[in-house]
Amino acid sequence: MVTDVAVTRAANTVTVLGGPTALIHLAGWTLLTDPTFDAAGTEYQNGPVIVRKTADPALKPSQLPALDAVLVSHTEHQDNLDVAGRTVASGASEVFTTVTGATDLGGGAVGLEPWQTRSLSVPGRTPLNVTAVPARHGPVGTEAITGPVTGFLLHTDDGSAPSVYVSGDTVDLDAMSALAERYHVDVALLHLGAAGFEAFGDIRLSLTAVQAVEARRLLGDPLVVAVHAEGWAHYTEDRNHVQQTFDTAGVPLHWPTPGRPITLPDPHTR
Repeated sequence: MVTDVAVTRAANTVTVLGGPTALIHLAGWTLLTDPTFDAAGTEYQNGPVIVRKTADPALKPSQLPALDAVLVSHTEHQDNLDVAGRTVASGASEVFTTVTGATDLGGGAVGLEPWQTRSLSVPGRTPLNVTAVPARHGPVGTEAITGPVTGFLLHTDDGSAPSVYVSGDTVDLDAMSALAERYHVDVALLHLGAAGFEAFGDIRLSLTAVQAVEARRLLGDPLVVAVHAEGWAHYTEDRNHVQQTFDTAGVPLHWPTPGRPITLPDPHTR
């Protein structure tokens, strides 16, 4: 449960709920990433492949705190936005996603172009910037198959809160290098698991462990939190493999327990 976080809005935390879904409390704001709340065992036909959910979310939608914004990396794949997740997103006051995703979701969803920034701002709170980070859901040439996707950087102008990068489903290391040239990154929620399907052969649609180690280096060695690495059947690398790869490289990896908040580092102590 995350009740302790819900009543302590000043805490900067991330609580992974399962798959790509995470609650982020940052600078007094509460955001949710890629909502997936359908039950374990649910299957979805997605073009030539079937995606199957293998674990229930740590929280039900009714247990969520009030949300200031929802971040949707892309709307085309149910392992990033399932049926119940769409309902959650539709009830949020602010939704940020790709331009295509905004058309799909309708309502007040905002489609962000690469590097475009929108700010959450109300009197009495530190404004929080949401910047779209370029992403590519597979190797060059797979864009027509996978569709558009975006990452997000959450950051404040005054640096009072840690900057948090949410990668979305991407293997675009060049974009991560470009991100580090533009902004300081304190925390990186990296979508791991090396997602793959037999229909696509050896193509991997999310970061392999080796790529994730390199991504951390390119991003300036932030705290890495494993996201979208368990809870669905199409990951080709399990936790032991990913952890061993990070250990061999001599770099830390935070693998969260679903539903348990992680306190984020003070940006002034890095």
